Amino acid sequence: MLGMWGMNVPGRRFAGFESAFSEIAPRLVEAGHEVVIYCRRGEYRPEHRIPVHQGVRLVYLPSPGGKNFSGVVNTLLAVLHAALFERFDLLFFVNVGMGHHCALARLLGQRVVLNVDGLDWRRDKWGRIAKAYFYSAAWMAVRVCNRLVTDAHAMRQFYLDHFGRDSTMIAYGTYVADSVNPDRVRELGVAPRDYWLIVSRMIPENSLDTMLEAYVQSGSRKPLVVVGGATYDSPFHRKLQEIAARADDRVRFVGHVHDAELLRELWCNCFAYLHGHSVGGTNPALLNAMGYGSCILALDTVFNREVLGGTGLLFPNDPPALATMLRDLEAAPARAEAMHEPPRARVRAEYSWEKITRQYEELFFEVR
Repeated sequence: MLGMWGMNVPGRRFAGFESAFSEIAPRLVEAGHEVVIYCRRGEYRPEHRIPVHQGVRLVYLPSPGGKNFSGVVNTLLAVLHAALFERFDLLFFVNVGMGHHCALARLLGQRVVLNVDGLDWRRDKWGRIAKAYFYSAAWMAVRVCNRLVTDAHAMRQFYLDHFGRDSTMIAYGTYVADSVNPDRVRELGVAPRDYWLIVSRMIPENSLDTMLEAYVQSGSRKPLVVVGGATYDSPFHRKLQEIAARADDRVRFVGHVHDAELLRELWCNCFAYLHGHSVGGTNPALLNAMGYGSCILALDTVFNREVLGGTGLLFPNDPPALATMLRDLEAAPARAEAMHEPPRARVRAEYSWEKITRQYEELFFEVR
């Protein structure tokens, strides 16, 4: 497995792809496979660079270049290492930005599978050069990879329509879990079932400005807890702070929450969770909210609609309309309470880690 920051190990945790394949890789090992994950050495302190975790072998390679180039350089080194010093049945890449790396791997005689993730060339956080690179990588990937993986049916259709290339749809998974210690949310100055929640990176395509503006306009007296740190200082981040300032102290920016148990309690015990991701397929944060039984309001996109499957509310990218929805839901707490269980039932049926792992195993057998 290439293209990730690495695997979650004691003392070092990641989100996104890394969190997903930290679940999938050990299950593949349990099924009898040998699995190696290439890791960015610079992201691990020396004491965290363990050689094997849950049966998965970890290879740490240099990752110079900062946040914009470390993945490109590290994955290039990983391709060369895999082709020259190992004997793998196949290489599995994540992120469409690795499309050129997939081409190199194919030239070196490797079988290649790529999970494209999303449409990075449409993300507002990237400049023109980065967007052009991502699009060129997607163009390359659809031509050279043995198989592509998309994480939603709508994403599969996009690649069919725009690139003429079919893919295998495999979503992400999550756990269904109950609250164990609801009083933990009080550490952040809120009470169980008495706060709104957002868990998101502070980037434009996650619609935080829409959700914060709607919250302010709604006049809600329930606090809004915003989990997630800004990856860089930006006018957008300052805009969010300005919007939040109009709500007195009711908006709580708590930064990145490293404590997985506290984050679970926040999802389990919120009055409702607001999800504004607009780009990408099956989003892990949305799945977590579903598995932990949140009442969910999500931006109305084809991807969020597919994942929720009717188990949550959908809102337009329009602050006044969302503000009305917030007021209406807050005035009907019984309705919010009734929305906790349906998402969990959908996760059990469609998004268990066991099901997702079986799908990847079947795909890898086909490609090998």
